Amino acid sequence: MKKVKDAAQNMKDVVAETKLSATRSESDTIRLWENYKDQALMWRSLSLIQFPATLVAIVFSIVMWSTREINLTVPSKPEPGVHAAQDIPDTEFINAANTYVNLIATYQPGTARNQFTVARSMLKEPLYTKFTEEMMAGELGAIESTARTQVFFVDPLRTKISRDGNDVIVNLIGERWKVIAGSPLPTVTSRFTVTLSTIPRNPLNPYGIVVTNVQFKANAENEKAEPGNVNQ
Repeated sequence: MKKVKDAAQNMKDVVAETKLSATRSESDTIRLWENYKDQALMWRSLSLIQFPATLVAIVFSIVMWSTREINLTVPSKPEPGVHAAQDIPDTEFINAANTYVNLIATYQPGTARNQFTVARSMLKEPLYTKFTEEMMAGELGAIESTARTQVFFVDPLRTKISRDGNDVIVNLIGERWKVIAGSPLPTVTSRFTVTLSTIPRNPLNPYGIVVTNVQFKANAENEKAEPGNVNQ
């Protein structure tokens, strides 16, 4: 009899546990469904908010596109004119002076004529005529006949520049090395004093910088290239 009671009690316990599991399972399912429902409502709310926001953005874009105005500032085409020397930076004059000196002071017999021709195009009268008579007719012939080669190394630390109205004076000091008929000569410290000015600019010379005077000193070991010291 006791065994029968124990068996009945065990059956009751099993049934009770089964009911609890079923209740828990039912509760979890309801909670999961509610979570899905909350997410669906959230995405629905977002879509409802995005729809009018998108319409507003489209309308704003159309208004901005229809009312836009493009302004382009196009500078006028430069007319022929003269740049004042004070409006041109020192570097432009130094570069022009270096270019001229390199053309006439660093050469070989086969390149001297072409270099002198280019250098002459940088000159202004009366220096142009003087260069033609002395350098093109005289010095150039001596270079070609003696097979003279020369190199002039400018010392940038000793380069000086000064201004006098529309004239700009550039002093270039460096080492000059010369070879005549295959025989090298001792290196000599020399100085070129180049006076530059401006003429009406052109496409090949945007600043209109020209050389108006050149002075040369062969032995300038003690020279400091003081600005404006050109009468030597």
